[in-house]
Amino acid sequence: MVHKKLKYLAPLMGLILLIFPKVSSAQTQIDLGLRSQKAFGLYFENGPVAKFSFERFAPERLALGIGYTTSRLGSAIGSNAIRQDNYQLWLAYYLKKEHKLRPVFSLGTGYFNADYESNDFEVLDHGSPLLYATAGLEYATAIPLKINLSLGYNFISGNGDKGPGTLYPTFAQLNFFYPLK
Repeated sequence: MVHKKLKYLAPLMGLILLIFPKVSSAQTQIDLGLRSQKAFGLYFENGPVAKFSFERFAPERLALGIGYTTSRLGSAIGSNAIRQDNYQLWLAYYLKKEHKLRPVFSLGTGYFNADYESNDFEVLDHGSPLLYATAGLEYATAIPLKINLSLGYNFISGNGDKGPGTLYPTFAQLNFFYPLK
């Protein structure tokens, strides 16, 4: 059922890639990492993330990110917590280009899915588009590691009657990025 919903993300990702011109790998900064995300009052969700910045567009200021976070790698490990998945795509803007500690703001979209694992709950909403904003700080350590801590707000959340009941509006993110070049 999740793969049917993912067909809507492919055109979105294609559109984002069309916005950015084709650049050689020499002009692209790629950071790979891990994200730990916590909805206030609910689950931890963890997963891989990547961000790309292009020299042609606000070098070291603008980054395109993609990620997947899931409670399957967080609160749902070894528990009966609801398995939920977040497929995320975001655009981040960094301030103070020359500083080790940089403020960062982002606007993101994607898709949220809750797997209730029982036909008894099939009448409940289990999926929703994501639209969110975050604000935080990123610190570039002396070793090649960037640590990013942000607070976020989901503009589309649920209460169980309208939208998934486990899609909470406020959350925090802790990201660890390793710059590939």
